[in-house]
Amino acid sequence: MGMARQDGRTGPWRIVWPTVPQPGNVPPSTVEELSLESIAAKGWRPAEVERLGLWLLRADGGFTQRANSVLALGQPGLPLDEALATARAWYCARGLPLRVQVPTEGRRLLDAELGERGWEPSVLTHVLVRSLEGTADDGDVTLAKEPDPGWLALYRDGDERARGLLTRHDTVVFASVTQGGRTVAIGRGVVDSGSEGLWLGVFAVEVDPAARRQGLAARVMAALHAWGAARGASRAYLQVESTNEPALALYQRLGYTHHHDYRFWREPQR
Repeated sequence: MGMARQDGRTGPWRIVWPTVPQPGNVPPSTVEELSLESIAAKGWRPAEVERLGLWLLRADGGFTQRANSVLALGQPGLPLDEALATARAWYCARGLPLRVQVPTEGRRLLDAELGERGWEPSVLTHVLVRSLEGTADDGDVTLAKEPDPGWLALYRDGDERARGLLTRHDTVVFASVTQGGRTVAIGRGVVDSGSEGLWLGVFAVEVDPAARRQGLAARVMAALHAWGAARGASRAYLQVESTNEPALALYQRLGYTHHHDYRFWREPQR
C-alpha cells in the first residue's frame, strides 16, 4: 500500500493507494518503476537534455523542477562525487541549481546517500496509473494541437516560459473547457511508447478557482483518456504531489492507483 497523509483544516486525513494490480498483487519491480520514469521523461521534454551514463541532465530555463533536474535512471558511469561535480558544472553553466530527481525505490541507495550528505528533499510525488479500457468522453471538451491564449493564461499563471516545454512533443493535445467565453479548465495529454506498448501521460490539469466543484477536471480527464485510447494507448500515468489532497481524491475516484514515488533533492547552499 502507498499512503498520503497531511494535516487539513478539519484534522488529519489520509488516502491509501493500492498497488497496481499485478499477479499476486506484487508492487512494481525496479525495472518497471524506472521504465515508467523513462516514459514520463518523454512526455515532458526540456530544451536541453544530456546523458551522463544513465542519468539525464535536463534544462529549460528554470521552468518546473522536472525540466531542470537530473533524472537518475541508473548509474552515471562515474563515482558519485565525480558525477555530481560534472552535473553541478553543467547546471552552473546555465545559471541553475543542482537538483536530482530520484525514484525512491528504484534508486533507493542514491536516495539515502543524498539524504546523508545533507541535501534538501522535496515532498514526495506519487506516480499514479490506470487502464484506459472502456474509456468514454461526453464530447463537451475542446481538444486542440496547440494551447491558445486562454489555455496558457490558466496554466501556472500564464508564465511565458511554458509554451516551448508544453508543445515540444509529436503526439500532444490540449484540452479545455470554456464558460462565458473564458477558459476555466485545462489539461495536456501526450502519447509515448514503452517496452509493453503505448502510454498516455496526463499533465497540467488546472481549474479556475471560481469554477471548481463542478466536475470540470473529471471532464477534462475523460476527454484526455478517450483521446489517448483512440491513439492506441492502453494505460495512463500522471504525477501528483503527495500533499495535494483534492487531486489525490479526484484521481482515486477516476480509477488511478499508486505505482511508485519520486522526490527531488537539492544540493545545500554553500
